[in-house]
Amino acid sequence: MKAFSETEIRSLVSLLDEEDPRNLDRIQRDILEVGAPALPFLDELRVSGAPDVTARADALARRLHFHALQDDFRRLAAASAPDLESGAWLVARFGYPDLDEAACRGRLDALAEQVRQALPADPSPAQALQKLSSELFTVLGFCGNEKHYYDPDNSYLNRVIEQRRGIPVSLSVLYLIIARRLALPVYGVATPGHFLVGVRLGGVTSYLDAYNRGRIMTLADVQQMLAHGGYEFRPEFVAPATARDILARMLRNLISIYQKAAQADRAEMLSSLVEILQAARPAPAHPAP
Repeated sequence: MKAFSETEIRSLVSLLDEEDPRNLDRIQRDILEVGAPALPFLDELRVSGAPDVTARADALARRLHFHALQDDFRRLAAASAPDLESGAWLVARFGYPDLDEAACRGRLDALAEQVRQALPADPSPAQALQKLSSELFTVLGFCGNEKHYYDPDNSYLNRVIEQRRGIPVSLSVLYLIIARRLALPVYGVATPGHFLVGVRLGGVTSYLDAYNRGRIMTLADVQQMLAHGGYEFRPEFVAPATARDILARMLRNLISIYQKAAQADRAEMLSSLVEILQAARPAPAHPAP
């Protein structure tokens, strides 16, 4: 691929006011070939250009950001066990391409440290889990966004942190990645229709509903919840979910939201990310003959 100088890139981007459709198409293809180095110049044009030029620059910037996001998803998916938190920030970048991931991670580090400092010396896992739940759901007031359930921001972890509202899977992911900082025995549970957090303490498994302010559920409660949702219980519904499956679920929720909002282009882009995750899924191991 040809290397472009800053002067060449700036000159190329300045041609987005071209009126001839054929010439404009060539210019846009050339900008896409330049790739990420064109983004600062597109951003300048988005601020200072005429409305039609600004729209072209914005569309190109979104495509370039998405191409970079696809590459990052491929790198994440190539791991045998993708990192859940890294994947959650990638999902958030779809809605917020300029996301400051380091700052977001820092806020969660601080929250985990706040919980740690409030614990007695050598706390039990039960004490740490209780304190984490108290901090998140009572002190900070994290809960389900019942009023605006289908707002895409409920699926973007940065916005969940800022608004303290989300949907079951995003709030559960938030809980899981903070709990991981505290080395707590929790895991994701991909029950149909309502994601939960599994908790193992003293050989006993219970379930935490992050959407409903950390409500603790027994297996019987989960079975009743599923029955109310029209699902017949199956043991695999409460098996630990892999990070790959959790991230795919987050993406599919967004796909459904954008489809409902008649934003088919965004839904298609997200579908390509699901395909990347699933295509890289390791083949199941077969027993030796």
